[in-house]
Amino acid sequence: MKKHLLLPALFALSLHAADQPAIDPALKAAIDQVNATGASLMPIAADAKSYRFTALNVAKGFSDQGLEVLLPLADKITSLDLARTQITDAGLAKIAGMKNLAELHLENTAISDAGLDHLKGLSALQYLNLYNTKVTDAGLPKLAGLTKLKSLYLWQSGVTKAGVAALRAKLPQAHINNGWTAEDDAKPVAVVAVAAPAPAAAKPAEPAKPAAAAPAPAAGGKLDAAIAAKAMVYQDVVAPIMQAKCVACHGEEKKKGKLQLHDFAAIMKGGSEGDNTVIPKNSKDSLLLVRALLPEDDDEHMPPTDEPQLTKQEIALLKWWIDAGASDKDTVAAAKPTPEVEGILAALLAKGLPKAAAPIAKVEKEKPKPLSDAEKKLIAEVTTKMTALNASLMPLAQDTEQLRLSVINAADRFGDKELALLEPIAAHVVWVDLARSQITDAGAATLAKLANLERLHLENTKISDATLEKLAGLTKLEYLNLYGTKSTDAGLAKLASAKGLKKLFAWQTAVTKAGASALEGKLPGLKVNIGLSEAEIAALTAPPPAPPAAPAAAKKPDPNAPPAAAKPAAKPAGGSDVIKKVMKESFKPDDALCKKVSGGTATEAELAQMLKICQDICAATPPKGDPAAWTSKCQALINAVKKIQAKDAMGVEAFKKAANCKACHTDHKGA
Repeated sequence: MKKHLLLPALFALSLHAADQPAIDPALKAAIDQVNATGASLMPIAADAKSYRFTALNVAKGFSDQGLEVLLPLADKITSLDLARTQITDAGLAKIAGMKNLAELHLENTAISDAGLDHLKGLSALQYLNLYNTKVTDAGLPKLAGLTKLKSLYLWQSGVTKAGVAALRAKLPQAHINNGWTAEDDAKPVAVVAVAAPAPAAAKPAEPAKPAAAAPAPAAGGKLDAAIAAKAMVYQDVVAPIMQAKCVACHGEEKKKGKLQLHDFAAIMKGGSEGDNTVIPKNSKDSLLLVRALLPEDDDEHMPPTDEPQLTKQEIALLKWWIDAGASDKDTVAAAKPTPEVEGILAALLAKGLPKAAAPIAKVEKEKPKPLSDAEKKLIAEVTTKMTALNASLMPLAQDTEQLRLSVINAADRFGDKELALLEPIAAHVVWVDLARSQITDAGAATLAKLANLERLHLENTKISDATLEKLAGLTKLEYLNLYGTKSTDAGLAKLASAKGLKKLFAWQTAVTKAGASALEGKLPGLKVNIGLSEAEIAALTAPPPAPPAAPAAAKKPDPNAPPAAAKPAAKPAGGSDVIKKVMKESFKPDDALCKKVSGGTATEAELAQMLKICQDICAATPPKGDPAAWTSKCQALINAVKKIQAKDAMGVEAFKKAANCKACHTDHKGA
C-alpha cells in the first residue's frame, strides 16, 4: 500500500560522473556498502553535503548492526527512515552523533522510553515519528530539549492526552499528534441520515421511552432487521468502499506494492509486506487501517492525498468488519453491529441492498514488455544524467520497470534541454512532475513522445495552449495539472482527443466554467477543477451585513445654541481591527480555519477562504512594527496556501512555518 517509493535501489547512483565533485573514499565506501545491502543512501542535493537514508526495502532484516556503516558520515545524514525495522533502544545510541539530523522515522518499531535518551542531543531534529512504538508519558520529557521540533507523531503508543499536554507546554511550536483514541472510538460517528420512504399506513408514533444505559446509535436511524439479516458485510459494505477508494491503484491491473484489493482473496493475501493488510480481529495492526489513519502528510498515508479519502464513517465500518473477524460470509446481523456503526449502516442500507451492477466489459491494459539489456543500459545512462541535475528518475513501483520523473529538487534549472534527455527512453516513462520548472512550450515536443504517459504535472510553469495541442495525442494520459499556467478555453478544447483523461486541474488559469464543461462533455468521466472565482471567494469571506441602526428620536434645534463644530468623518475600521478580527476568528479557536489548513484537512473552499483572509491582512497596517516585515510574513502565508492549492507536497509544512504566532506577536502585536 505504498504511496510511492522514495528511494528505490533498482538503478545504482553513479557517483563518478565527470561533473561531480571528488568524494571522500571513506564516504564512498560507506555509500557503496549501504546500497549493496538493498537499503538506500543518497545525497539530498547535488552538492553531496547532506544525505538521506532509508531501510524501506530491507526493513524486516534491518537491525542495530546495520547502523554501523553510517557512523563515518553521521554528521552528513539529515533524514533517517528506520520505520518497520528491527531497531532497538540500544541501536539508537548509534544515531546520537547525527547532529544535523532533521527527520527521523521510527514508526512501527520496538523503541521504548529508554531509546529516547539517545535523541536528547539531536538539536536539529524537526520531524519525529513514534507511531506504534512503546513510548509512554514517562519518556516524553526527554524530548523537551528538542526546541526545533515541528512535527511529532505518537499514534498507537502508550502516550496519553495528559502527557501530550505537558510536552506541548514545553514545545509550543511543535505539532504533536496523538491520533484517534479509545475515548474517541466510543463516541457516536455523525452521518447524514438517508430518509427511508414512509410506510403507506404509518401508525402514530408511540411516546418515547427513557434512554437505555447503552450508547445511542449514531445518527442515521434504526437498522432494519430484515435488511441486516440479508445484507453481506463484505459484499454490500466493504467491497463498495474498496471499489470507490482503493481499487484504482490496487486492482487487477494496477497493483502498487504488489497489493490488490479488488476481491476478498486478494485483500487477505496482502502485498509486498505480507498478509498483514487485514488481520482478522486485529484492526490495530491491520495495514489497511494503519495507513489510512496516518497523517495525510506522511508518505505512507493511504489513499494518496490527491485521491478521494476514506471518511470517518468508512474507517469506522472497516474497523468493525476487521474486529468482527473480517469474514466474506457474515451477514450484517451476524457480525453484530456496534452502537458506533449501527447508525452508519442504517443510513447506508436505508434504501435496501445495493443492486448488483451490470457486468462491465473488462478493458485489459497492455502490459509493458520486459526491458532488454540495451534498454536497461539506456535507462541507467539517463538516470545518471538526471541524478547529476539533482532530478529523480526511478521506477514507478517496486514491481515494475516503468519510470517516473520528478524535478522537485531541480526545478529552478530544469528546462526544455534537460527534458529532452528523456527521449531515448520515452516509451518507459509514465509519470512526469515538472511543477515549477523552467519548461516552456518548446519542451512539448518531448512530452508528445512519451506515448505511455499517464500522469503529468505542469503547474506553475510557462506553458500555454501550444503545449496542450501537443498533449492531445497522449491517449493514455489520465491526470494533468495546469495550475498557474497560461492555459485558456481554446487550449483545453484541443485535449478532446486525450480519451483517457480523468482529472484535470486548471486553477489560476484563464480557463472558464464554460470551457471546462465543454471538455467534460466530450470526455465522459473527466472532472475539470478550475477552483473558485474571485466572486465565489468574496461570497465565502464576506462579513454578515450590519443590523439596521435604530432610528434616532427627532430633536428640535435650539436657536440660542452656538453653532456646533463640524465633526470629522468617521474613519473606516483600521488595519488593527481587521487583523484582530481575523486572528480571533480564524487563527485562535480550537476549530480555527488556520488549524484545518496546517493539519492538511481544509477543503478547497476553505483554502480559498484562507487565501482571501491572508491577502486581506497583508493589505492591512499592523498595530506596531515594520510594515514591510509584516507584508513579508503575510506573503509567506499567501504563498504557502497557494502551494497547498497546487497539491505541492511541501505546502502544509510551509504554511505551518509561516503561521508562526510567537514571532508575529513579538514584532507586530499591539498593547
